Amino acid sequence: MKNINDYKALAFFDLDGTLLNAKSQLDLDVVQAIHQIRANGVLPFIATGRGNFELHDIMKQTGITGAIAMNGQYIVLDGKTIYKEEIPKSSIEKLLVAAKPHEEALSFYDGTHYWVNEMTENARIAYDYTHMPLPNVDPTRYLNQEVNMLLVLTKALSQVDYYKAQVPELNFFKNAPSSIDVTNRDTNKGTGLKHILEVLDFKGETFAFGDGRNDLDLLLAADHKTAMGNAVNELKSIADFVTTKNTNHGIVNAFKHWEIL
Repeated sequence: MKNINDYKALAFFDLDGTLLNAKSQLDLDVVQAIHQIRANGVLPFIATGRGNFELHDIMKQTGITGAIAMNGQYIVLDGKTIYKEEIPKSSIEKLLVAAKPHEEALSFYDGTHYWVNEMTENARIAYDYTHMPLPNVDPTRYLNQEVNMLLVLTKALSQVDYYKAQVPELNFFKNAPSSIDVTNRDTNKGTGLKHILEVLDFKGETFAFGDGRNDLDLLLAADHKTAMGNAVNELKSIADFVTTKNTNHGIVNAFKHWEIL
């Protein structure tokens, strides 16, 4: 990376529903646009609920070298982990107790893998949605392994309030049809953005692009806020600009709007 303040801006991108298409892949025009904005002085970063270990192909294709992963719980830059948080085992135990009467499985993430405590239909649907391999089943691994993020595998949006009440020290985002993202209460993509600015001592502007509820804090932390045309209404309401859908050149159209392409 060249001197960070040689860049005029940093840009932070959600993946599913934003940078990626309906097949969770990168369209060629998006790849080309990412390379071009970097040449134009805007340094791109990923900001996702996915694990850092799921990002290698996307980073290779785009040339992106920094990522806020696991909704801010895990941050990597230039091949190194620069920040991570562990979810306390006491909180995981409380969440498991809360999930049991609803027969809802949990998915666990560390710096290299994900796994579930049981395989359910919602687990299959959740990983099919992101076109990722099914996780292994290991109900006790969390006891001896650091956990950086969790998913509750459920279709019910109403379960967000239920779990917040049962485990108030954690934060819950209903971000996909069959899963709720779980982080420590005060951690999110927005705090991840702030960590990167602090680590890099960056003084320029920031752009953020997203579509889901877990992108609310990301957009709030950025100077210039873009919601995709397919975004939830809560995100559109705080955006400076609403672009077209991710399946209709939304990223490229947003770059043109902001005059960075």
